[in-house]
Amino acid sequence: MNTRFLLFFVPFLLSLFLVACGVPTQESYQRALEQVNSPSEPEYYQNEVNRPVKQAVAPESTVKWIEELEKLAQMQQQQRSQALEPFYDFESPENIEYRRLAKSRDEMEARLAEPINLDLLLSLAYERNPGLQAAYRKIEAALEQYPQAAYLDNVLSQYNAFTKQLNTKIGPPRNKEMMAMKFPSPDMLTIKGHIVTQDVQLIQKDAEIVLRDLITDVRLVYYEYLFVHRALAITRDNQGLLDQMLQIATAKFRATSGNYPSILKAQVEFSKLSDSILTLEERKETLTARINSLLDRSPDAPLGSPEAPAHVEVTLPLEKLYALGIEHRQEIQKQKLAISKMELMIQMVRRMSTPDASTGASYFEDRTALRTGTQKMPPTFMNERTVNPRTSAWFAKDDAYVREVEVKVDAMERMIANMEDKTRFKVKLHHFGANTAKRTVVLYEHTLVPQAQQSLEAVNIAYQAGEVDFLNFLDAQRTLLMFSLEREKALWSHRRHTAQLEQTVGKELPKKRLDLNRVQ
Repeated sequence: MNTRFLLFFVPFLLSLFLVACGVPTQESYQRALEQVNSPSEPEYYQNEVNRPVKQAVAPESTVKWIEELEKLAQMQQQQRSQALEPFYDFESPENIEYRRLAKSRDEMEARLAEPINLDLLLSLAYERNPGLQAAYRKIEAALEQYPQAAYLDNVLSQYNAFTKQLNTKIGPPRNKEMMAMKFPSPDMLTIKGHIVTQDVQLIQKDAEIVLRDLITDVRLVYYEYLFVHRALAITRDNQGLLDQMLQIATAKFRATSGNYPSILKAQVEFSKLSDSILTLEERKETLTARINSLLDRSPDAPLGSPEAPAHVEVTLPLEKLYALGIEHRQEIQKQKLAISKMELMIQMVRRMSTPDASTGASYFEDRTALRTGTQKMPPTFMNERTVNPRTSAWFAKDDAYVREVEVKVDAMERMIANMEDKTRFKVKLHHFGANTAKRTVVLYEHTLVPQAQQSLEAVNIAYQAGEVDFLNFLDAQRTLLMFSLEREKALWSHRRHTAQLEQTVGKELPKKRLDLNRVQ
């Protein structure tokens, strides 16, 4: 009886116990599920992250220095227009009108389909060339370094406050912000500002080099474009003259008074001129694509015929050109700016190696209770002044870095002498090339071309009178063509060397009209 009762009653009690235990377990699970689905802000977030922060106020010395930086930034921005003066006058009324065309693509395309000139291409290239625009955008980006340098200490202060403060969650917060960050050294801020200024000026020199080389590239390709047009005109004129004489020679041959081998040579010469014209046409298309690339146009965009600029020559003597090249060449100026920046970096490293004076106030006040025993525990952090540089830490790596930079500065100074020597050589090279081309122009303009023209006219009359053979006419015609092309090449060479001379010196040089009646 007892055994049956136990077998029946024990499972019943056990099931009642499990049901009773399951109710609170289910309720706890529901509460946990609700917390997951709609979480509340944790205690750390309520105490630290969501706590209002007092706005930091910069020291008066820092505010004054920031205002000075803003003046420096405005001054550097104004130097963009001043940098144009040594190369080319983009502010003349005519060039301002050309620059306006760059803002309207339809007007620009219509104008470029007409006869073009060098001033038009230079003004459009200044407004539209992507490389030049990118260089000026880099200057604008560099100007943003000023506020970054000014507020760097403020950023570091916030970083230290976030990472170095402690909160034990036991009692009221006792941590304090690092007081040394409240007093940044004025001389260190000044050095930082000067380094930023050197960076901006270096980038400005890069922009000046881009502008200088762009002007030179436009000039060189325009002069070659002009030469190809002149060569095409001369070659076509000579081909037309040869065609007329070939018809006369053919008529004489039919009348049994001509020489058939001479006619064959004339036809060969005519075919050679036709091939030269095709070559010059292809060369013109290539130069058109090059000009269009400088103007940010399609390579196949049409371009009008070029107008010949005035023949000019540099008036300064060679010694004066040497001095101007050493003074104004942008690569030399950039090297000197880089040296100045390196010297400022040395000064900054030496200044950073000597720590600023600090009050030594601890981040965390040590108010812990004494442990077992009677001896007082040392403070958690040092709380003494550290104003003596001899007691501050000094690392050999700082001294080695300074010596490394000093050696680099010495190498850069020696490089300036090498750059000056190369500048003098380039000035001499282009000055000699311009003078040689000028003598060649005078020789062909006043001697060889007029004599070749007279010879061709005399041979033409004699041939039509039957006094000379047709081969004499071919020789005279070929000579005149060669002399005319050589004169145009000499003019092209003189213009090219003049442009490259200004590129080497780094500024626009005084010039006068080229006197072709005498040779200096």
